[in-house]
Amino acid sequence: MLGVGMVRGKPSVHGFDVHKPEIQEADDVLVRVKEVGLDGTDFNMLRSGDQDIAPGRDKIVLGHELLGVVEVVGSKVTSVSPGDLVTMTVRRGCGECEPCMHNQSDMCLTGRFTERGIHKVDGFLTPYVVDKEQYVIKVPGELRQTAIFTEPLSIAEKGMEQLRVIQSRLKWSCPHPNHDFLEEDWGGCKTALVVGAGQLGLLATALLRLAGAYIYTADVLPDDTPKAALVKRMDANYLDARDKTPDEIVDLCCTFTGTLDIIFEASGAAETAVRLIPHMSRGSIYVMTGIPRGDLNIEIDAAQLVRQVVRYNQVIVGSVNSNRKHFEMALKDMRRIDSQFGGILQDMATHRFRLEDYQRAFSLADPNHIKTVIEVEPW
Repeated sequence: MLGVGMVRGKPSVHGFDVHKPEIQEADDVLVRVKEVGLDGTDFNMLRSGDQDIAPGRDKIVLGHELLGVVEVVGSKVTSVSPGDLVTMTVRRGCGECEPCMHNQSDMCLTGRFTERGIHKVDGFLTPYVVDKEQYVIKVPGELRQTAIFTEPLSIAEKGMEQLRVIQSRLKWSCPHPNHDFLEEDWGGCKTALVVGAGQLGLLATALLRLAGAYIYTADVLPDDTPKAALVKRMDANYLDARDKTPDEIVDLCCTFTGTLDIIFEASGAAETAVRLIPHMSRGSIYVMTGIPRGDLNIEIDAAQLVRQVVRYNQVIVGSVNSNRKHFEMALKDMRRIDSQFGGILQDMATHRFRLEDYQRAFSLADPNHIKTVIEVEPW
């Protein structure tokens, strides 16, 4: 059967034969793949070469955003059954550190994890996959049209969880007790800047709006593009950052409340990310989720940066990957996002291709592109 991915020593994306996997253990689940979403990680892997192919192998199947149907289950599997709609987590823990042994492989301490379709282990761009029950998550049938966003939404969920837990150190300085960071309406009376209006930036914007935050979402695109339109549909403010310096961007964001309480970086644009740090407000938090490729050489006043972070009780935190809990959070919030913002998730899936058209999917150059979905098998 067809697998789509990378071949050692051969740049670009390739199709190649792979064996259909089979149930080997009592806790295995065989899944028939229906859809796979593509994101920046897939394209960055192609640009950066074959460094993530496991030693001793010459290929890796790409794709880490899965929606499929259970075909067969092992004798000890209880959480899913044949016919169930499912997705899968991405990272497989090292099995050595405490976080990995407690289902928090996203916080792995050794770095000896693997990731399906990203690092050392085959992904989902193929008709069938097998994995352990602990990585397989049942998806409610009514979410079939939007569940391909579960994995990227889980990344945003983890970022929000990190900032809420860290900022719970603060007693929020507004007259509304329900705006403390661990309350349901934690975003109230807060201003946030989301950097990047791609898939992850839009999903972060959605979660921040659900929490009641006042949002600016910035990207280097004109105000009349589809991404900007989606930002506005969520009653957030779109910022065309092409001709604005970081201090100009922050000044605009501070016009509503006078402070910029949250920065959520979702672009992987290293220079922009770094240049925003000096403009953080007192007691604010900056969550970085983008992973830039390549090197960046810019001058930074290190002494001033340290003085600022210490004096102003600021937090800069990196957040990568997610675990099963965040997938479950994503499925729960997915209903609210589509309900509150008029089916916005379906509109984010701008391009669809069949598996055999993988070359077209990976070479897409549409400036209005937001999300590509590869339909491995028709519904």
